[in-house]
Amino acid sequence: MSRQIRRRIRWGRVCAAVIGGALAVTLLTGFYDGDQKLVQTVYTVKDGDTLRDISEMFLPLNTGGRRYILEFEEGIVELNPELHGNRGNIYPGQEIRINYWVKE
Repeated sequence: MSRQIRRRIRWGRVCAAVIGGALAVTLLTGFYDGDQKLVQTVYTVKDGDTLRDISEMFLPLNTGGRRYILEFEEGIVELNPELHGNRGNIYPGQEIRINYWVKE
């Protein structure tokens, strides 16, 4: 008859290690940057505007986390289906939806 060895698992230590690891990942990656609020706005394109110009205008308002200009520009394209096929073609009078996050 073989003898089974039972190991006593200390669940308190296991839980503390898992929670500590998750907290470290969250804080070190900048995933949580405090309470944030989503701001949704509509911008009417003016003569001479480009998606880059519009992104550069609204990106400084995005205080809820770090975003790069290309990410912000891509977010505008994703939010406006009419821009998918003709990304660079916007025209004066066109209304473009823009979302960004602000810290509360």
